[in-house]
Amino acid sequence: MAISSDYPRPINVNGYVCRNCDDVSDARKFIDPRAPKGVAPIEDEAVRFGGTLAQRTDRSGAEAAQSPRQLVDRLA
Repeated sequence: MAISSDYPRPINVNGYVCRNCDDVSDARKFIDPRAPKGVAPIEDEAVRFGGTLAQRTDRSGAEAAQSPRQLVDRLA
């Protein structure tokens, strides 16, 4: 009789699929259990905006508050 360290059915913890206790402990810390161990995570933007949205993300809150707002006439 073989004893397996994996669960008979994978479980889901914090959105990660876990197959054993080690996976569950990582998933509880919001660490992807399937990520390679010892490799630094990729720190890249998930989304890059273009056009006018790219200009909005470069401003700080103080600069954005001082810039003039464009008003739209809703009755026109």
